[in-house]
Amino acid sequence: MTKGLKNIAFGLVAVGLCITLLLTGAMPVCEAEPGGERTVKIGLEAIFTGFIADLGVPACCAMIDYAKYVNEQGGIDGIKIETPWYETKGSIPGTITAHRRLVGDGAIILQSGISTPLEATLSMLEKDEILNSCITALTPLLTKSEWVVTSFTDWPSMFITNMNWARKNLWTEARPMKVGTIFYDVSSGWSTLEATKYFDKIGVEFVGYEVVPTIGCIDTSTELLRLANKKVDLIYLTSYGSPSVTVVKDARRLGLQEKGIKLFASGNTLDECILRIVKKDADGWYVANITPSYFESERWPGLKTVIEVMGKYRGWKAEELRGFYVVGWVHTMVSVEAIRLAIEKVGCENLTGHAVRDAMYSIQGFETGIFPPTSMNGGLTPFITSGFGVYQVREAQFEPIDWVKAFPSLYKSPEEFERALQK
Repeated sequence: MTKGLKNIAFGLVAVGLCITLLLTGAMPVCEAEPGGERTVKIGLEAIFTGFIADLGVPACCAMIDYAKYVNEQGGIDGIKIETPWYETKGSIPGTITAHRRLVGDGAIILQSGISTPLEATLSMLEKDEILNSCITALTPLLTKSEWVVTSFTDWPSMFITNMNWARKNLWTEARPMKVGTIFYDVSSGWSTLEATKYFDKIGVEFVGYEVVPTIGCIDTSTELLRLANKKVDLIYLTSYGSPSVTVVKDARRLGLQEKGIKLFASGNTLDECILRIVKKDADGWYVANITPSYFESERWPGLKTVIEVMGKYRGWKAEELRGFYVVGWVHTMVSVEAIRLAIEKVGCENLTGHAVRDAMYSIQGFETGIFPPTSMNGGLTPFITSGFGVYQVREAQFEPIDWVKAFPSLYKSPEEFERALQK
């Protein structure tokens, strides 16, 4: 073969490989197993270890358990669910690697548990056309993507909703309530500050913020005392994992509540996992949790199934139910519904990540039995719930006080947000 012919041959092979890769990328991911059983894959960017494992372990266990539960009920019209997973430790490099592997494994949707690593993979989600359902709230970066679904509306909306509730229910003086905040050094913490631009409209004065590290946070006395010295009436905490433990214990040791300072934890910042560690050091804290507690199954009957399945698969008792197990269960429930709707529309043989994303955004009034009905409104509200329960910790137990609907999303519905401020 002449040199010219060889070059042509190699060129044709290269073109053929490119076409094959392009076709493979567009192939449906509804696979047939030996024996004819069809499966779809929900990929899990797992956090079983690392600084935020108290969140990750129950959430990831629930994601795996719900898929198993659905399979025992016959799957999605006979199509079984697989949940391949790769450990990330909640890190950016680990999440990038897990994303690539899961997409290579043929996952049709991804699930994860923390916003900062998710932000690092946004371009990958768009390139691969695969949706990530993440246990977080919207941040400014996440808002710009059409391939993300979160647990809750956004961090500023959570903050201003909680402070509006606190001002109405915990404050009696004529002057504005003075609020300071402390958060860990990630986007979910920093983005809460956008809410403070509107505090004067709800009768709250913002006096400052403090930032603590995500890893190696062993003492927060300086940060808490700086806020106390600004004569705050309330300190608001946004943090997950070990920093939450440190802040709660330091606040108790410093006697902040005895000095008249109220303490308020953001959405699931102080959940059952942290409470199990800090115990009575958390007494007196106000807590906003998007997940109901195990004893609220009369109000949220879907909890009964969660507790039953958790006991069957994990051997955990009802009182061992963790909020992040509940939210992991609900995220997977909603993901399965999106896959079901996509299959119903395009067929299993034509299932793609794009079809699942479109089906997810089409969800309207979906009943989980655990949260209020989920409505994505065509992607205008790409989150599972916009409400949460307010509790106070007493004798190391959550005591329910109120159920609150959050302000509209500052990022997705700025005009509605502004109107809510006038009410």
